[in-house]
Amino acid sequence: MILKRLEMNNFRQYIGDQTVEFSTDPEKNVTVLIGVNTSGKTTIVRAFEWCLYSKNGFEDQVLLNSEVRQRMNVGDVQETYVAVTFIHDDRTYTIKRSVKYVCNERYKDGEKIVVNLNKKPEETVSLEYLQADGQTKTPIDRSNIAESMDRVLPKDLSDYFFFGGERISGIANRADLTKAVRGLMRLDVLENASTHLKSVVKVFENDIDTTGDINAQRAKDALETYNIRLSELKNELSNYDKEMSYWQQQEIERNAELAKSNIEQVKKAKEDRDRIQSALESEKRRLIAKRDEMVRAFNYRPYAFFGLPAIQKSLEFLEKANEKAGGVKESIPAMEQDAVDFLIHRGFCICGTRLDQGTIAYQKVMEERRVLPPEHVGDAVRQYKDKSEGYLAGTEDYAGKIEQLFKEYRLIKREIVRLENEKEAQGQLIIDDTDAKEIETKRRNAHTKYLEAKQDYDSCSRKIGECESNITNCEQTIKKYAKSSAKNERTARLIAYSQAVLSWLLETYKGKEEIVRTELEKRVNENFSKMYHGVRSIEIDEKYRVKYSDITTEESDGLKAVKSFAFIASLVSMAKDKILDDSEIKLGQVYPLVMDAPFSNVDEIHIDNICKILPMTANQVVMAVMQKDWEYAAKNLQRYVGKSYSIEKDRDSEGNEIDTSTHIK
Repeated sequence: MILKRLEMNNFRQYIGDQTVEFSTDPEKNVTVLIGVNTSGKTTIVRAFEWCLYSKNGFEDQVLLNSEVRQRMNVGDVQETYVAVTFIHDDRTYTIKRSVKYVCNERYKDGEKIVVNLNKKPEETVSLEYLQADGQTKTPIDRSNIAESMDRVLPKDLSDYFFFGGERISGIANRADLTKAVRGLMRLDVLENASTHLKSVVKVFENDIDTTGDINAQRAKDALETYNIRLSELKNELSNYDKEMSYWQQQEIERNAELAKSNIEQVKKAKEDRDRIQSALESEKRRLIAKRDEMVRAFNYRPYAFFGLPAIQKSLEFLEKANEKAGGVKESIPAMEQDAVDFLIHRGFCICGTRLDQGTIAYQKVMEERRVLPPEHVGDAVRQYKDKSEGYLAGTEDYAGKIEQLFKEYRLIKREIVRLENEKEAQGQLIIDDTDAKEIETKRRNAHTKYLEAKQDYDSCSRKIGECESNITNCEQTIKKYAKSSAKNERTARLIAYSQAVLSWLLETYKGKEEIVRTELEKRVNENFSKMYHGVRSIEIDEKYRVKYSDITTEESDGLKAVKSFAFIASLVSMAKDKILDDSEIKLGQVYPLVMDAPFSNVDEIHIDNICKILPMTANQVVMAVMQKDWEYAAKNLQRYVGKSYSIEKDRDSEGNEIDTSTHIK
């Protein structure tokens, strides 16, 4: 979506017809609208939201210009509209939304004239696009307009591209980031396709006729029950996950409150506890690594170790048997009795000596024949001894190594217990201070609630695993019967085809989502390091939430804004670069950034840094800024500006600004 034009007619404080042409130059992709406070900058963003999605974000829901309204008499009709022209997939669209107001009554209240309009004004919307000739306009049926706009830029995701300064600070901390990222990167296309195919498989499975087999019928009945239970468990899991996030955030906030305490003892105890917590998390990671190392060591040829006593006894037995027999004569490697028989039949050895019966040469060859396979087991014994001795050599330090790893594992566990006790002791120091007692109690309660929610989450995860296993067993039983029934053969093939495509989709989705998360974390850190004048490290968790890996203290509004700018810039740049596109799937999209007062919570240094990055990450940037902020931003942004406008209020005869009469120049 590339914006071309915004048209407003008597919309809020903008009186008459107002038009803004946006820059579509790839090199000068920034359009700036400069105005003073209350001049109508926020109205620009809300005009887009109302036109594209019918979102009315004004406290006063009436959209008609106040001056026009005041001039209306009973029965008069006035229309206000907003039209947006944009390019999507190389086609030019225009969406226009209008509303008609009717004056129901007009009267004087003292010196004030009151004009009341119809409470439910008629709203209309149209969407049309230009054909390839650039002249012919083709309208889209109104019933399909909302769906068409969602394909261009979904309504649920519009907050990430049309926002004001008061909203920017919270973007990276929103709870719906997973849905947003998947939608913006078009991963929802794969997700929706997978969901659809799952329902298709269920339809086909229900078509399997199991009346001829009692086990298959039971499996079919149980499958429906397990699927219902699985859906319930997944909802429970989602709720537990939200609980965990909530209580974890509560603990972080309480930690931030404690960090701001003026009492040195409390601050010191809090710092020590945080240090201990960091060490504790490190030790827990070491414990997991040591456990994995121990498992790997145990899995290295355990059969040889546990078979060691039997192998040793067998070798001792063979050794005694060898001594008793006066030693076992070893045979010539790779030679068998057939080779000797061939020489005797031929009558002479390979050295040319005659092998006549009764001669010494004949006797020697026959002695050798008796120790050759298949008649003799000497070779087999020798091979067994070689392998057994190899097993013994490879397992000499097996038990010792595992024992040492287990000792190290126990030491780490003891260190964890020690750190937990030390952490608890520091918590007691905090409780001793009356000013911080309530905060620490809340922090502990939040931590306890988090652990309870995590326990429920883990338990629910196990139940989901069990339920999925039962579903698999039922499906296999049904499939087994289906294959044996000629009537169900076609349905069984359809199920197999659907599941093969579903597996491909799920594998593709998983791979592409991992690319998104990895690339997003990389770009957010790169952009954040360029925007922020300090040093911070950022992580993107499995829910795409943006977190600092090195601190848990409370953020300022300015820092939140910088973090959100880094997040949005990274996300938009990934869509712009089409990182998920390949020869089979095209998921890349083009998005604009439309911002009102984006620098209101950001200091001058951060404004400079942000302005260096935004034009490079987005295909198109539109911003309505205050004059004072533009003075700082222009230094790094001016060279990217393709279009520039000023938002000005009209003045009355005495030179005072008229709040209800604004123009764009």
